[in-house]
Amino acid sequence: MPPRRLGTTPTDCVLFVDGEEVPAVAGEPVAVALAAAGRLVLGRSVKYHRPRGAACFAGRCDGCLMRVDGVPSKMTCRVPAAQGMRVETQNVLGSATVDLLSATDWFFPSGMNHHEMFTWNKAANRAMQSVARQIAGVGTLPDAPIEAPRPVERDVDVVVVGAGPAGLEVARGCAARGLRTVVVDEESVAGGHLATAPRRARSEGGADPEEAAHGLAREALSAGVELKLRHAAVAVHEPGPEGVVLLADGPDALLRVRARRIVLATGRQEGTWAFPGNDLPGVMGPDAAARLLQHGVLPGRRIVVSGDPDDTSLQALSAALAEAGAAVDGIHPRTALVAARGRTQVTRCDLARDGGTVSVPCDLLIVAAPSSAAYELAAQAGADVAWSGTGFEIDASPADGATKVPWTRVVGAASALTSAAAVRAQAEAAAAALASELAHD
Repeated sequence: MPPRRLGTTPTDCVLFVDGEEVPAVAGEPVAVALAAAGRLVLGRSVKYHRPRGAACFAGRCDGCLMRVDGVPSKMTCRVPAAQGMRVETQNVLGSATVDLLSATDWFFPSGMNHHEMFTWNKAANRAMQSVARQIAGVGTLPDAPIEAPRPVERDVDVVVVGAGPAGLEVARGCAARGLRTVVVDEESVAGGHLATAPRRARSEGGADPEEAAHGLAREALSAGVELKLRHAAVAVHEPGPEGVVLLADGPDALLRVRARRIVLATGRQEGTWAFPGNDLPGVMGPDAAARLLQHGVLPGRRIVVSGDPDDTSLQALSAALAEAGAAVDGIHPRTALVAARGRTQVTRCDLARDGGTVSVPCDLLIVAAPSSAAYELAAQAGADVAWSGTGFEIDASPADGATKVPWTRVVGAASALTSAAAVRAQAEAAAAALASELAHD
């Protein structure tokens, strides 16, 4: 059963996807609109042409790459839907669901060593290379040349990467102490995990996570914080005479921020779990399913959930999916996952149970694997990063986020804190420390 829209939110624009009309809500991610229309298969892998679809809806996988308005390899989970937008599948001969080039996978069931194919004959090798050049790669050149926009330059005291609870708290504290502070975040709304968390039942007396996210953003803006949403931080340059330089890719131009200090509140990345079929469309992490729910899209009708049965956030997501009308089977331990099955998308999964294996029909498999700190920018900035056995962790002080480099602090979940109270205390201590340091610079 394909995903479907929930509630009464009307669609107000039409996308043209491979020539077919797909209704959408203006401003929502294109990948969400496609999921709402039941289109989980968005492309094919480059080498074997296996089916691919969005697995994270957060810009961290390549399953949603498509050609949008003549521009190749756009992450459709980051492209806002607009009336008349042309969206096309890349790298296929046929369609995303019926790709004739998928015969490659059938002809080479044990794998393909393309480096040594047809090397026994010079003419045959030349012909093979010619064919390979035509069908390999991701997308084709844009319809028209794209002019590189001039970067936007900014000079501030503190730049914060991440508009989640930790980032907004430390930014508010810095701005309240008179520091020029800018926050950049790749999302279109502030609040981090709070903005996509399933809403708790009012009868349980729980606070609405979305409302809490809005409150944090309002407090930061009131204190004088400049908030730059839809700006993905892509690089940190170590400090020179002009300070630390952060590059952020915005919707219209590259933002180049020169700052005296940088605070990384980059949160954590969902992990993956190795089992046959884990790359099928319809296999995704809990954050992806929560994002679809937040946009009013039921990710599936028959859902199997796998992860830590004691994980309260996974329990909340399972309850929210069931409340939205899905039949939820789980939470099963990850070690019970044997395989995901399906031709172009998941249709069932095999689970180890009672000494044997059972096959459970499903149209969505949610796998919650151990997470890792979003460490890439911290490593670029010079902070120590170490492998923990299940993911990478950043060496940062739980007290105030200090790292071994004086110009970089890491706060929140990126520094392995899990308690909201601990995050608030750390953010306040980091803001106080930054104000003291910069006053003496």
